[in-house]
Amino acid sequence: MNKALTAWKWSLGVVARSYRTVVLLAALLALWVFTAYEWLDMPAESSVLLMILSIIWAIAQLLAAAVIVGGALAGAGETAASEDRRFPLRALWTLGRKKIMTTLVCCVASLALVWMCSSTFVWINAHSVEVASFLTFHSEKPISHELIENICFGIEWLVWIIVSGFLLNFLIVMLRAGWRTAGEQSAKMLAACTFRTPFLTSLLSVGVFGRLTYELTHRHPVVPPGFWDYTQVIVRFSLALFILSAGVLFWALSLARLHVLKQDPSQVK
Repeated sequence: MNKALTAWKWSLGVVARSYRTVVLLAALLALWVFTAYEWLDMPAESSVLLMILSIIWAIAQLLAAAVIVGGALAGAGETAASEDRRFPLRALWTLGRKKIMTTLVCCVASLALVWMCSSTFVWINAHSVEVASFLTFHSEKPISHELIENICFGIEWLVWIIVSGFLLNFLIVMLRAGWRTAGEQSAKMLAACTFRTPFLTSLLSVGVFGRLTYELTHRHPVVPPGFWDYTQVIVRFSLALFILSAGVLFWALSLARLHVLKQDPSQVK
């Protein structure tokens, strides 16, 4: 727990001192979301030109994501290892064909894992009525399928937190030490992200920053329509993006710091 408090305190300090980096990360995230939305909103026509443009746009988005993700996570590892107190702006992107391609491969593999988990949970949730009927029949007491859905929903969120923490940790180690080291430590990283301090770090990051982001995007204040309505939407979503970016940066920095403290326990104060 002392390691966790050390990592959290250090990470919060770095995020607080790097507000310009957080603003830039929020802007890049907003730009990426906008381009993704525009790509999804492309007319579904059989035009060869539109198909080519769609493929090029999708590849460009993947490359942009690899550049930003690779830079941010590699920067988190370097910042944690050097005990720096500020996350530099230049760490938000990575240059070099080898690093970009490595990150891109890892991102694609992560997307495949996320898709598999999502499909599994969709299948499980689709059978909630059958599970409720089975339990009602054997227990001879009425059990609502909504209760089963809520239980599955809670388990699903815990699994998503574990998977997300593992993927972040794996990427940080891979970008810093290479595929071989990350592969050798993958089992330990998964166990740590499931039962130990990294899991608490992931839970704290999602619980605090995720909840604040959710409240800002879903709580709509009652204001007169027109100018003030547009203003409050812009303010709410801007703050939500800022908090989301700060949360992602805090999450990455904390996991990187915990990895460094695990390698060098003498840094724990």
